[in-house]
Amino acid sequence: MERKYPQKMFWLFVLTNFLFHFFYLSVPGIILCIVGIWIKTCLYIGCAVLGLDLIFSIVEQSRIRNAAVSHSENPEFNELMDAFCSPDGLQAVRKVLDEKIKSTPDDESEKGKDQ
Repeated sequence: MERKYPQKMFWLFVLTNFLFHFFYLSVPGIILCIVGIWIKTCLYIGCAVLGLDLIFSIVEQSRIRNAAVSHSENPEFNELMDAFCSPDGLQAVRKVLDEKIKSTPDDESEKGKDQ
């Protein structure tokens, strides 16, 4: 089965990368654009920095998407990505993770039994 990465999630994660992952570009770009209200040179530099931030965000998310849709040697990763790329998306991932958590014994309870 070929996985199809959800388009809506792709753009949501691009926005997240734009604001938080590359914050060293987004914050100065926004500040330069605000200063650009009075100084046009700062506006152009700020827009260029934000454009670079957007390009980096799209490239980074494309790399993540390619890793998610390709099959891995790790069966747990494949199971998780099959759930994420399904029509249910995040709800399916939540179900898979809940099942994994329920099937994994607590380390704390096993430590108490051993002592």
